[in-house]
Amino acid sequence: MVPFRGFAPRRCLLKRIIAALCLSVLAAPLASEERVDLDMVTRIRQEGFTNSKVMETASELMDRIGPRLTGSPQRKTANEWTKDPLSQWGLANARLNPKTKE
Repeated sequence: MVPFRGFAPRRCLLKRIIAALCLSVLAAPLASEERVDLDMVTRIRQEGFTNSKVMETASELMDRIGPRLTGSPQRKTANEWTKDPLSQWGLANARLNPKTKE
């Protein structure tokens, strides 16, 4: 089917107008910026860089306790060890699950 002369450019123009309208409607919410509390971001970064215990925790679990197979003594030791620091860090409900005490 051969389009009529002048019909295709109008249809192409209509598609462009619809596409531009859709993009402007979808991009409007993205244009509004969320206010970022830079002071809080700085405090979080400082806490992570200066007071992080991730390496000590990982070393304790991986180097000292070692591999933890289901039902092994190492698993029980790791579970009990993990509960204690979580309680010290302020988690009020840190406890062992009855299924994991095996």
